Amino acid sequence: MSEPLIRGAESDDDVDALRARWTRERKARLAAEGIAEKATRELYDRKGDLELLEAVANASNAAKDVRSALKVLVDAVCERSGWPIGHVFLLSRDGETMVPTGVWHLDDPERFAGFKRITEASTFTSGIGVPGKVLESRAPIWIKDAKAEPNFPRAQAAEGVGVNAAFAFPIMIEESVVGAVEFFSPLVAEPDDRLLGLAAQVGTQLGRVIERDRHTREIARRAEELSRYSTELEHANDELKEFAYVASHDLTEPLRTIAGFVQLLKQRYEGQLDESADEFIGFIVDGTERMQALIEGLLSYSRTGRSELVTTRVDLNDTLNRAIGVLAASISKAEAEIEMGELPVVAGDAAQLSRLFENLISNAVKFRADKKPVVKIGAIEKGGAWHLFVSDNGIGIDERHRERIFNVFERLHGAGEYQGTGIGLSICKKVVERHGGRIWVEKTAGGGSTFMFVLPGLGEAAIS
Repeated sequence: MSEPLIRGAESDDDVDALRARWTRERKARLAAEGIAEKATRELYDRKGDLELLEAVANASNAAKDVRSALKVLVDAVCERSGWPIGHVFLLSRDGETMVPTGVWHLDDPERFAGFKRITEASTFTSGIGVPGKVLESRAPIWIKDAKAEPNFPRAQAAEGVGVNAAFAFPIMIEESVVGAVEFFSPLVAEPDDRLLGLAAQVGTQLGRVIERDRHTREIARRAEELSRYSTELEHANDELKEFAYVASHDLTEPLRTIAGFVQLLKQRYEGQLDESADEFIGFIVDGTERMQALIEGLLSYSRTGRSELVTTRVDLNDTLNRAIGVLAASISKAEAEIEMGELPVVAGDAAQLSRLFENLISNAVKFRADKKPVVKIGAIEKGGAWHLFVSDNGIGIDERHRERIFNVFERLHGAGEYQGTGIGLSICKKVVERHGGRIWVEKTAGGGSTFMFVLPGLGEAAIS
């Protein structure tokens, strides 16, 4: 006699109950295994998605150019999806046409050679073909069977090699499509929402790569253009300096002759002609003297830029004292008071720095207010450089003129109000800039102007 199916069962009811319980547990186990299998498959797919996104991100950061990044993307998507054909279209410069590129993934280059040849000979406008539909929709698209799709101009080439399903997605920069990446399979395939969602993320990432590449190329183009303009400007400045030097030098001798004869005319005939003649002679004398001053100033400005900068250790206290000695007569006549602080030793050209102080102090004394001129000179060290100042209590300079006063021949007052050529401050600017510094003007507390200029310390300049 055979043994019972379930040991210990005492009745058919008990057997049925145990069998039902076993059936429920088996169903529950199978359901759990199904859930686990699905979760595992989803985790695997998610892992593959993340690996694809990581590959695109790495390519975006490491690729030397857009083409390299696109090639990594196409290969990665084909490997991830198992689709054998991938290709990239980019939008033309006019923004109207999708143009094929040389970026391909072909599992079997020989088999798909005809399809590749037809693709590379084709362009697509908005709404036409796979790339055109992406351009029109600005979204990923899926074609279950390309051969059955009426809007697929490459159908004949695709049929010859067994190309069927297709999907494509846009490369986006903000809200604009700049390209399309298309993939083809020999199988008829239902839409894969997960793959399309992933493709949209990849398209955005690639858009950033293209945008960055465009910015890089634009910066390089502008840098090259700026370099060219800078070279042209440098040549033009050199020619202008040469012209100014030659012209002013050649004008000196004939003007000196004119001035000499005009002075002789004034000495011999002043008072012997009528009053108008004496006035006219005076005008000529004043004009020739002003012209001589302008030419001498222009020559001085030109020499400042042309002469070699002889850099040595310069004690600015000695330099300032020499400048004050040169200006002793005008300082005495104006009854000006000069207050000198302790100045540093710097690396510079002693002669040019002396001229710098002469011009600044001369202006401070010349442009006086209705009180005794007081000129203060000092220095403050900041970050290894020296910030020097020449401050006065004169008429001051309106804020809107504080840049233009350093231009050549720039005068804020008529020749009848204050003597001068308008070249002194432009010489100061050139001297300071040749020493690697900068100069500007500020308002003095209580009225007047303070000229600030920066000179490098001894450790910041080469000393000959």
